[in-house]
Amino acid sequence: MKLSRLKERLSHGADVCQITQQKIVALENAPQDRKRLKQFPTVEAAVLLGVSESYLRQITKDGGEFTCGTVVGNNYRRTFTLQELHWILDGLHEKTRDERYRRRRNPTEKLQVVAVANFKGGAAKTTTAVHLAQYMALRGYRVLAVDLDSQASLTSLFGLQPDTDVEPEETLYPVFRGETQSLERCIRQTYWPRLDLVPSNLSLSQAEFEMPVRAQREKNFAFWLVLRDAIQKSATNYDLVILDCPPSLGFMSINAIFAATGVIVPVPPSMIDFASTGQFFRMCSQVLEQVEEVDANGKEIDFFKILIAKHNVTDQNQKQIIHLMGANFGDMLLQNPMAVTTALDGAGLRKRTYYEIDDQVGTRQSYMRGLAFLNSVNAEIEGVMLKAWGRQEAVRALPTSNAA
Repeated sequence: MKLSRLKERLSHGADVCQITQQKIVALENAPQDRKRLKQFPTVEAAVLLGVSESYLRQITKDGGEFTCGTVVGNNYRRTFTLQELHWILDGLHEKTRDERYRRRRNPTEKLQVVAVANFKGGAAKTTTAVHLAQYMALRGYRVLAVDLDSQASLTSLFGLQPDTDVEPEETLYPVFRGETQSLERCIRQTYWPRLDLVPSNLSLSQAEFEMPVRAQREKNFAFWLVLRDAIQKSATNYDLVILDCPPSLGFMSINAIFAATGVIVPVPPSMIDFASTGQFFRMCSQVLEQVEEVDANGKEIDFFKILIAKHNVTDQNQKQIIHLMGANFGDMLLQNPMAVTTALDGAGLRKRTYYEIDDQVGTRQSYMRGLAFLNSVNAEIEGVMLKAWGRQEAVRALPTSNAA
């Protein structure tokens, strides 16, 4: 096949993929044709707020303290928008001063920057990053999600087409080129309240080639601190920044690690992934050692955690590998694994995240089981973050309902 013919076919394939994704988003979100956030039933709303269902019904009923929500069906059950949940949460904290309802960080608590990284593809980095970002926004934190991968999967999950909806100057590309030291031009609001996005597209792949050239051209250029400095300058209004790293240990991932106050490494429980993760750790160690030779400040982080991802709970071989990981990684390993469920797979096919679907995807039992796994993982990570802030309250893994 001639090169010209191959280029033509590749271009056609790219157009087909783009058009197909656009159609899926439009069909799933008719009639607006753009992604929007669902409303949350009382059972899920109560869990996110940390109150009982009966108490939530009491304070939100007509004439109640926080009258809101939309009555659905004949049994007077209500659904709530995320803005309404945030309003209730803020109101409960103002009323009770109970630390359980305080989600925003104090000025003395440093901004948490969590890098989700592993240089092996297919390790569920983007799945982990997007669900952690959305969970934290559901809980009431102010979150900035940053897409560092030129494949822009995280960007696509927020309903944006990287090739048509995002210009290079609206990504981190100008930051890495040295044209700006701020993220302000590339931060955009999403349809999720309290969750903003720095999108990505193929321009970031060009930045990977330009960064070493810039390092040679500019004397004393600390290439590993570009992202850290930009975040410190322009993300002070957030409680949490989540970095979705590319599947490589290039300049983007190195910047993410040095910007991070915490690192989450998703690892599927297979021997190939286990071995690959070991190589990732070794390469990280070597990079940190090399940078330490020229940067006396070195690098300190609050936590480094391994997440078991894509876990098949019925696979006995995976159970053996998980036992091996626990024996070797100790407290670096998060206790809660993220399991694969039918509903989670179904959500991905529809260009949605798990927090954006309802229990009509698959069976209700499968949906609730997946929600329990997801909430448990993210609640544990939330607890790690709160510990880094020095807060005393414990964060329990959220159940799928809170009827007690």
